[in-house]
Amino acid sequence: MTAAAEFISVSKRFSRRAKVRTLAGLAGQWLRGPKRGPDGLLPHEFMALQDVSFAVQPGESLGIVGPNGSGKSTILKLLFRILRPDRGQVVTKGRVGGLIELGAGFHPYLSGRENVSINGAILGMSRADIRRQYEAIVEFSGLAEFMDMPVKDYSSGMYARLAFAIAAHANPDVLLVDEVLAVGDAGFQLKCYDWMARMRTSGRAVITVSHDMYAMAASTRCLFIKSGQVKAHGDARQVIEAYLTDLSRDRHDPVLETNFIKTADGVPRAEIKSVELLDGLGRPVTSIGHGANLMLRFHYHAAEQVHSPIFALTLFHDDPRYPLNLPRHYLFHVFSGPAFADQTLKGSGTVEVLVEDVRLPVGCYRAKTYLFERDGVSPIFVQDGVARLEVDRPDWSDGRPLLEHRQRWTITSHVST
Repeated sequence: MTAAAEFISVSKRFSRRAKVRTLAGLAGQWLRGPKRGPDGLLPHEFMALQDVSFAVQPGESLGIVGPNGSGKSTILKLLFRILRPDRGQVVTKGRVGGLIELGAGFHPYLSGRENVSINGAILGMSRADIRRQYEAIVEFSGLAEFMDMPVKDYSSGMYARLAFAIAAHANPDVLLVDEVLAVGDAGFQLKCYDWMARMRTSGRAVITVSHDMYAMAASTRCLFIKSGQVKAHGDARQVIEAYLTDLSRDRHDPVLETNFIKTADGVPRAEIKSVELLDGLGRPVTSIGHGANLMLRFHYHAAEQVHSPIFALTLFHDDPRYPLNLPRHYLFHVFSGPAFADQTLKGSGTVEVLVEDVRLPVGCYRAKTYLFERDGVSPIFVQDGVARLEVDRPDWSDGRPLLEHRQRWTITSHVST
């Protein structure tokens, strides 16, 4: 089968310097002469893509994942013919359409109705196609009452609705989508995902760039790209797992904040020197699974006496892959309360707490520790970012929810026809 879209050993070079636009600038550049490094690049140049190869067949969906600046959008622009490769070959079959920049091709001072004609023409639609499809575009977008309003007054979500509706009715053989659905409301996103699924079943190819791992997991295959190079390519869940593992490995955060009450010598009255994260058997862990036991071991030092000490630790969900907004509530918090109410600490030691059957949303967490005296209201020591913990998905997960729950399915009735 002939591929709908194919990259054959494609490389693309960019310059950090503005292009020379005058004869004097060109002459000066020529007189200085090229000083290329061993990789053949000038000092101000870098490779956005290096020897990238893949093929997408009709009816397939390819998800492209990777950190910002890795080359994902460059791939789409090469497929859209906005850019040309420096080496290699980009091959597409049929009409290529889609969304790689929100509202690209829209004129802000023209109405939605007029921009349907302009954007449709950019995507290769004829005047007859635009007239025939206009009502369907408006219905899909849900913006019938706003079509005579200048698009400069549209919200970002309205932009996305209209832009996607036009692209959807341009009937491309290869659809390119670059993160633009992130600004649409939930109902419209479902409509777009359903339409893309129907595109695939009708034999079209879909190539999507997104940081939404839910959307990427639904792809036929995924491509993980980093620093312009392909790191993994194949089964969607396996490639996503490789990407998430790489993100976790590259993340080395310093301690974010330390506050403490001082002694007369200017040192902390008491401090938590470190926290160990251990499994139920006392072994160090950097990640835990669904329903695991977690032991926290606090190493403390008290320069002065601390009466009725209280130890506490909070895990904050701190993962750009799965943004959670919980400004006033903690997902995980341990607090020793009155456990050491009759004790006085001075010197060094350890305190442990075992938390059984931990069930947290997947993703990466950072730890913040606290040490209080007596009432547990005003801390004498606080430190944020002392440790990190990854919560993994269980083996039986399909990779979609943030919080996993055990399930037991049965067919309660069935009638054969």
